[in-house]
Amino acid sequence: MNRKIEQNIIHFISKQKLFENGDKLLIALSGGPDSVFALQFFHKFKSKFEIEITAMHVNHQLRGDESDGDEVFCKLLCEEVGVSFVSVKVDVKTFADKNKQSIEEAARNLRYQKLSGHASKIKAAKIVTAHNLEDNTETVLLNLFRGTGLKGASGIPIKRDNIIRPFLSVSKVDILSYLNSNKIKYRIDSTNFENDFTRNYLRNEIIPKVKENINSGIDNNILRFSEIASQSEKAIHDYADEIRKKFITKSESGIEISNLIATEKFENIFPNSIKLGLEKEFKKVFTFDDISKIKSIFSLQVGSKAELSNNVVAIKEREFVLVTAKSVSSISDSYELKLNQEVQIGNKIISAKIVELESVKFSSSKNIEFINGDNISFPLTIRKWENGDKFQPIGLKGSKKISDFLTEAKVNSRNKKEQLVLLNGNKIIWVVGNRIDESVKINNETKRIIKLFVRCI
Repeated sequence: MNRKIEQNIIHFISKQKLFENGDKLLIALSGGPDSVFALQFFHKFKSKFEIEITAMHVNHQLRGDESDGDEVFCKLLCEEVGVSFVSVKVDVKTFADKNKQSIEEAARNLRYQKLSGHASKIKAAKIVTAHNLEDNTETVLLNLFRGTGLKGASGIPIKRDNIIRPFLSVSKVDILSYLNSNKIKYRIDSTNFENDFTRNYLRNEIIPKVKENINSGIDNNILRFSEIASQSEKAIHDYADEIRKKFITKSESGIEISNLIATEKFENIFPNSIKLGLEKEFKKVFTFDDISKIKSIFSLQVGSKAELSNNVVAIKEREFVLVTAKSVSSISDSYELKLNQEVQIGNKIISAKIVELESVKFSSSKNIEFINGDNISFPLTIRKWENGDKFQPIGLKGSKKISDFLTEAKVNSRNKKEQLVLLNGNKIIWVVGNRIDESVKINNETKRIIKLFVRCI
């Protein structure tokens, strides 16, 4: 029986390509039967896999003397089998309160944080956690009860980044049988028998009744289901990412979502692609409600806005929806720009300096302009444009309202609101980063040339 269990795990590791020969593994060791089994298994087969193993215990300090007893047990066990060991204490309750997390969530986050940090320190290629077949069943059912999608139905990932779970195909019964037949000691967490936690209630009350009255093979069936869900989720993710790359582009202000993605052709993949685009840009989790708001804004008039979570806003433009962090601009009133100096306004730095004729190189960049400085009096004034502001765009006859110019230039709503203008006295000579006024065009009689420059920081 023990041999069969071992061969099952060896086959699973090989099939999933969980690590390579010669890797260093860091084993998460709690002292419970699963992690003790993991330690014993890899210690026994370290020569076969040509691996080096180290164990780490994270003391959550949630069960007083019992928690400290787990730590001592893990230390003595590693000394007995000759495995390098390290332990660390974490304050789960304080962390949970500070970050508004449940005790379970805080303990998990701290545990992985410490494991990841130590793995990097010792250059371990993989972190081994001893999740088993029943753990996967509990996770899938919990996620389904919470209304999750395919990702949640995929259960516990066999591998994620450098974390591997080689024992997901092994039942708790087989693990206990293996340990008991080999007289290997382990610790039991007394809170596993309490139903205060949702997972424990599912483990102790619901699943046993399902096995007794509906299907005793639920664990293997759910494992197969979660593998199918994982494959399906990956296929959908890959297609959604392909659509994201095609229709969602990075801009100076955030991301621009093309109107084309909101057509009937992409209706089914729209939520996945938008969610990927949002989370890639803002590094936050966005809700179904956020996706619905973005979808609805495509049918609204230009300039319409939708408030999303994470302090993000979606703004309807002509050919796309701009999704950007809410403006916290402190730009107000006006600023002076002195000759041969620069001034910072919001996230922009603007400068003006005298240059020689031979250094003048006209380009398509709108961030650099060369102007006739013969009639320029410093300091110049920089401010946001105002309703009624006009200027004469270089190359055109007659004046044009700034609002009309920005609209025709297809400046998006966010940037339009924040647009700066540079004034010589009361006359606008530069719509910053867009166009200079005809009055400052360089000609054959120009004696003083001024270079205007704007850059974002």
